[in-house]
Amino acid sequence: MQNLKFLNTKIINKTIYIFLILIFLIIFSQTAGAEYFEAGLKDYIINDHLIRVPVFNPVESIEIRSKYNAVLSSAGNEDLKLETGENYFIVLNSAAFNRAAADSSEERQETTREEKADGEMQTDNTVSESIDTSSAVESPRKEMRYVLQIFAGSTEENAESRLAELEEKIDAELNIIEEGGLFKLLAGNFKNRAEAEAFEAELKEIGIEGWIKEVMLSIGGEVEQDLEAAQAEDNNTDSFVDTNQVSDNIDSAEEIDNLLALYNSQGEKIRTAESFRINGYFEAKGNELSGDFKFNSFNNKVRIEALTNLDRLTSALLKNYFETDTPREALKAQAVIYRTGLLYQLQSYGSELVYRGDYNFGLLEPAYKNAVNETENQVLVRDDSFYYNSDFELRELKKPRTGIIPLAQADYSCQEILDYYYQRSETADLKELMDSEVKFTAGITYGLKFQEIRQFNWNGPRLITVIDYNLNVERLRLKPVLAGDQVPGREDLEDLIKRHSALAGVNGGYFHYTGRPLGLLYLDGELVSEPLYNRTSLLIAKDGSLDFEQVKWEGQVIINSGEEKIMLDGVNRNTGVGEAILFNSYYGKNVPELKNRYYDIVVRSGEILGVEDDKGSQSAIPPDGYVIRVEKSKENILALIPQLAGKSAQLDLKFSPDFEALNIIHAVGGGPGLLKDGEVNITGEEERFQSDILKNRSPRTALGLTADQHLIMLTVDGRQQEISVGMSLEELALTLKDLGAEDAMNLDGGGSARMVIRGFTMNSPSEKRYISNGILINDN
Repeated sequence: MQNLKFLNTKIINKTIYIFLILIFLIIFSQTAGAEYFEAGLKDYIINDHLIRVPVFNPVESIEIRSKYNAVLSSAGNEDLKLETGENYFIVLNSAAFNRAAADSSEERQETTREEKADGEMQTDNTVSESIDTSSAVESPRKEMRYVLQIFAGSTEENAESRLAELEEKIDAELNIIEEGGLFKLLAGNFKNRAEAEAFEAELKEIGIEGWIKEVMLSIGGEVEQDLEAAQAEDNNTDSFVDTNQVSDNIDSAEEIDNLLALYNSQGEKIRTAESFRINGYFEAKGNELSGDFKFNSFNNKVRIEALTNLDRLTSALLKNYFETDTPREALKAQAVIYRTGLLYQLQSYGSELVYRGDYNFGLLEPAYKNAVNETENQVLVRDDSFYYNSDFELRELKKPRTGIIPLAQADYSCQEILDYYYQRSETADLKELMDSEVKFTAGITYGLKFQEIRQFNWNGPRLITVIDYNLNVERLRLKPVLAGDQVPGREDLEDLIKRHSALAGVNGGYFHYTGRPLGLLYLDGELVSEPLYNRTSLLIAKDGSLDFEQVKWEGQVIINSGEEKIMLDGVNRNTGVGEAILFNSYYGKNVPELKNRYYDIVVRSGEILGVEDDKGSQSAIPPDGYVIRVEKSKENILALIPQLAGKSAQLDLKFSPDFEALNIIHAVGGGPGLLKDGEVNITGEEERFQSDILKNRSPRTALGLTADQHLIMLTVDGRQQEISVGMSLEELALTLKDLGAEDAMNLDGGGSARMVIRGFTMNSPSEKRYISNGILINDN
């Protein structure tokens, strides 16, 4: 058994390590709620729920016949629509095609003789008997070995980085293979599965997860190809080509060594590539195939794999064992059983299943698809794990119980059939199952606590970071802040927190790429940016109490105690047609350059100093006043302008809810709302959010308020398939509810989603992004 090295403290995450030193107290948690998703199933989920299943054992040549809508694609080439009714050959080299074509001709002639003799057609032709193996190049000696797959990623750089990390942690043989568009990191080299299982257990003890795979290793340890399991040779093929038509068109084998080649029935080579994909309906080796399939080289032969998913595979098993007129409830019950059994296969082998003879990849009749759709995501579970963990029968995919159809004929429902055979189990929705673990909890200071939560569900991994802020602790204060203290502008959240000497914080509301806030920002009783579409905002009162409300506003400048009024359209932003925009000290020292069609009205200490209309001028913004930029087409403004100088001006801002009555001193907009009075209430449509924010699974930042006055500040990472896939708004709302929130709101997310404690980023942002504003916690 290979020895494992202890974890080297040098590879501990730097941010977490410094954080541990700063806060002095860490309470590690072992609270793992369930164990549904283990290594192999995680591999399948992370690989976009795509299952690869060998359709036949590898052969030297595969003849296909296009039925309809069959399209072939390959890297670097345009898609090729295969002619309906035409025959094509896919071979590893042209010599193989020559032998297959010759063999095909001999078989067809033999078939013709037999038809004349007894009227019967021989349809099971073979190619292997006529292959001249003496001309084949002898392959290096290879051996089947067991390894652990540790990582699968889209770039070789990431795989090499993980390999370098593992070299510091373990003393084991490590290899990287490229397969299916992914770079996979393999550890170990064992002759039997027992040794691999012991190695797997030792890795788990130091926090490294992997799943056992069978691979072919060449002498010296180089990985040749992933086998998943040893596959017996199957030489059956059907060929109908006359060699007299094609012999002159054959290229030498050297031209396309290690590449697949596509030939038509006339022997013309159409295309070469490392692999082909065919999507549509076609025949191969006498079998009708429908869907998405990949052809690649395997052990000097051609392998065809179905690229499918859990539902289609479940339907394929139903088709193999049931007639279309089977009672619907029987089909539904068996669909749940097969779905649960397939999860065990995925758990054992990852996203690449072994070859079986009972998958039917032809066209699926509605009866089978309907049974799967009507039981969508239903699986059998028990004791926070899939039921196959306690029932060996469900680990195997086999013929249905003989009593299922009679029970359905006796009017047993799907659920009653399942209860009859699996009394110790219960039916659950696969998409609602969750593995969740609090990785650790940290006390930042009195009244302030940090948690990191790792989750895994049917959508993938989720990394959640949480600040629990006890609002009853008076010495702590919450406040939104503006990047650079002016509009526009952007700043790194770490720098923002350090500049304000804050303990912790998260990013705030939405913003324009220049850094101008998009939505409400209200600081120390002064409006920095007006509300947008009445979106949900965080309101902070002078006594420290909080609320989440949709905010409306109306602004005006009252001249000479009501003699005239100028209605305001916005604050500290560009002025549109027919608009009046207020610029205050949060914009900076001067307003933007004046254009021909605008006036600047300068107000200081409640008095209008004058009106500027010179193109290109940049009026100074009084520290105790403001500038109103008005578009000349605004109603009555031309008649009003000559009379303004020296008159009084009173700024009147009204909010709903009433900021003055509630004594609101700070506010920051975000949205949409997520929870109201303990119930999910997502207000995205009425707050006019775009569809990507409403529907996508993304990185998120959110706030939640509990009944006992704790503020939950939460980030969930996303757009990182191996780390965290993010959340939908509904998932975010449910997560906050699980954490105890009664009311909650969403903030800016995506690349902005970030949490910083004592100057160090605690989550894993999807990108490095400067932000417009943040929400900070200070220790007074």
